Amino acid sequence: METAAFEPSFATYVGYIAGFSLRYFALAGGLFLLLQVVWKRRLIAYRIQHKFPFPSWREIGYEIRWSMSNAACTGLAVLVSYSLIHSGRSSMYFGLADYGWFYLGFSVFLCIAGYDTWIYWQHRWLHTPWMFKHVHSVHHHVANPTPFAAFAHHPIETFMGNVYFLLFVWFVPIHPLALGAAGGIMFLIGLNAHSGYEFYPTGFTRHPLFQWINTSTHHNMHHRHVGCNYGNWFNYWDRFMGTNHPTYHQTFDAVKARAAAWTADTGRGAA
Repeated sequence: METAAFEPSFATYVGYIAGFSLRYFALAGGLFLLLQVVWKRRLIAYRIQHKFPFPSWREIGYEIRWSMSNAACTGLAVLVSYSLIHSGRSSMYFGLADYGWFYLGFSVFLCIAGYDTWIYWQHRWLHTPWMFKHVHSVHHHVANPTPFAAFAHHPIETFMGNVYFLLFVWFVPIHPLALGAAGGIMFLIGLNAHSGYEFYPTGFTRHPLFQWINTSTHHNMHHRHVGCNYGNWFNYWDRFMGTNHPTYHQTFDAVKARAAAWTADTGRGAA
């Protein structure tokens, strides 16, 4: 019986934290090492906030501590979701043929797009005076974040995000592979959004298709200016609600122009 693999236990909780920590330090740490240590000078022109000093080790430690708090809190939500699945009270299915390959891929997109909508409106609420002061300010502590900041959230904010996944697993048919793929994609995009560097090509934010996808510049501007750019992965809600920063396109273009000039002058680039 497939649900037997989802028995909630202390080992499940510890396993989730261990798995998260392994991914977090390997990917966030690896990205930080490449961008801000190994290729620090080579990629300086791609840095969105083109200024020194780089975030201090104290700030990086702050981001890591809160991210580990995030893992501990999310582990509890994993136990709840496992309980729903194990008891047969979820909509998770296990046979790939049950809904077909098209739905498998669609459910990945649906999970990500649905969470993007959830996060946009959650984010707007988190920027109300009380919530920002007591909860969301944890994430905004560093105005020029590193990849380590991607999961640096107050437990209340973490809980709010976890509710989405509990509801999704409860009501929407999804295969474990699709749920894992959606989580992995969101993990990687979150690291990119907090990298502090912009590698998307020139014209990306003005392209008819790609303009609906957020860039690292978009979220970096949110950390610097606070009251704008609330979307995480897609740009449709910020566009529809008029919450993109008025100089978003110009800021992206300026970063790309600086990088192009640096490449032309030095013959160096991201490649």
